[in-house]
Amino acid sequence: MLVELETGLVALVKASALGQRLRQVDSLPDLEGDSLIGRFATDAPAVYVALGSFPIQHGYARPKFGVACVARSSRSQQAARHGDGVAIGLQPMLDAVMILLDGATVSYGNDGEGGPTQTVGFDAVACDLVSSEALYQKGIYVGVVQIQASADVSLSAFLDGDLADFKTFAADYDIDPHQASTEHDKWLQEPPDHSMSTPELSDQLTLQE
Repeated sequence: MLVELETGLVALVKASALGQRLRQVDSLPDLEGDSLIGRFATDAPAVYVALGSFPIQHGYARPKFGVACVARSSRSQQAARHGDGVAIGLQPMLDAVMILLDGATVSYGNDGEGGPTQTVGFDAVACDLVSSEALYQKGIYVGVVQIQASADVSLSAFLDGDLADFKTFAADYDIDPHQASTEHDKWLQEPPDHSMSTPELSDQLTLQE
């Protein structure tokens, strides 16, 4: 359900009048630091949607998302905040996102085979401005509109049928050591010493086709 809600919010913004004035509308990139700032500078004006922390109580949850608005102008701080007649500014973007998503609904659970479809309504609950000298130096201004589900959602809704099949997975094994610690120390040398013993570095698992 969370994936469907996030992609549904992205689709809402893309289809709106605001979306027509943006260079990018997407989920928040999995980047940080200079890489994220560089992405903001390239994509602005842009809107990104990201899942936030949300409360869970007695089998119910209220999903929460942050909708980040990113504006940029090389002309002036005021142009970045207010717009300059060419690119939309941060404050008009925040206005539009608050109006668009406060009271908006997103559907989930339609499996394409006649399965039930549910909807989640959202309320705009906060607007946060990001204060960052690193962003300001690039002429980038960011604000985040926080939206939260307007009603509790049962945790059972978070599993829409069976989980998708997987082809690879990660696992940790806890087993008794087959060699003495002195042999383990030899394996860690550079280059490793395998004269007396060799660690087993692989395992094989047959997956159901």
